[in-house]
Amino acid sequence: MAEQTISAGGLLDIPDSIETPSLVVDRARMEHNIADMAAYAAGRGIGLAPHAKTHRTPEIARLQMAAGAEMLCIAKLGEAEALADAGLDRFVMAYPIVGDAKIARARRLMERASILLSVDSFAGAEALGASMAAAGTVADVLVIVDTGYHRCGVDAGEAADFGLAIAPLPGLRLRGLITHEGHAYSKPGEEGLHDASVDAGELMVAAADDLRARGLDIDVVSVGSSATARHTTAVDGITQVRPGIYAFNDYGQVLRGVVGLDRCAARVAATVVSHVESDRAILDAGSKSVSHDRLGIHVPGAPGGYGLVVDLPGWELYQLSEEHGWLRWTGDGPPSELTIGQRVQILPNHICSAFHMLGQSEIIEDGEHVATWVATGRGESR
Repeated sequence: MAEQTISAGGLLDIPDSIETPSLVVDRARMEHNIADMAAYAAGRGIGLAPHAKTHRTPEIARLQMAAGAEMLCIAKLGEAEALADAGLDRFVMAYPIVGDAKIARARRLMERASILLSVDSFAGAEALGASMAAAGTVADVLVIVDTGYHRCGVDAGEAADFGLAIAPLPGLRLRGLITHEGHAYSKPGEEGLHDASVDAGELMVAAADDLRARGLDIDVVSVGSSATARHTTAVDGITQVRPGIYAFNDYGQVLRGVVGLDRCAARVAATVVSHVESDRAILDAGSKSVSHDRLGIHVPGAPGGYGLVVDLPGWELYQLSEEHGWLRWTGDGPPSELTIGQRVQILPNHICSAFHMLGQSEIIEDGEHVATWVATGRGESR
């Protein structure tokens, strides 16, 4: 039998009283990660807006705000509405707001919370402004800038012209620029990640400086992702960073070299429920627990699949059904032994998806199950 070696810091002390499959969060590790990013942002003199879409959990959002975040980032209005119901009231929406129904919801949300809205089309900005002006109010807006990801946003070279075009619209107050430099994730190695992140930051600062030179008062230059957070913000002139995964980390962050396993605060706890042949087995955590996210990152010698089964070196979570996780042996020598009922820990590829799929997190402290926190924004993707 091949000897198993589990990486230092890989395992959480998960009590057997937590039923599987469950998303388990080690509070001490999570709070360490939250405090570390808050200290970094404060040291750089920039605002921190943690992306709450990662967890959609009021208790976690409150911890992030208490640690020094200036506001929460959200992707959809439903997230902000659910978090506002829980008493949180400062948001930046990193997503274009389009359609009468959503504009009306944003206007109602503004009555009980502060929110920066985002646009990347003149039609969208014009409709937003007209609705706000008709209601006798003004919306603070950011221009979404495409710095290379080619998802949403005005091309960085055209961002200043676009900002100048929408700034006079009634009902709007242009506050600045916002981007997600997600393309940096696909760049090879730490150097590739760093260079793409810095390039994005420089594009954002240049566009903001251009707008200021044309007489506009721009005070928000917002960038964001966990892997790029400490690279893009090295550019002077960035005013806000919006990481999300950082509070927990995941296998994607490990493979990209951002953190080690000891900084990963969450696992999906699962159980071996079938083991018919020595080189394959089934877990009770399938796509409804860890999701079908694949990373698209190849690191020689690192396990692939749908997450890292931390306590089973040599076993790969290579296939998912809705409620079945398919394990196969890919290690050296004969397969290590598994037993029916054996509990294992999966480090998800993408922690955001695990929060969404399971809908709640089991909080542990010093090996004790101390709380269950429900993701109240679950399903609020409208």
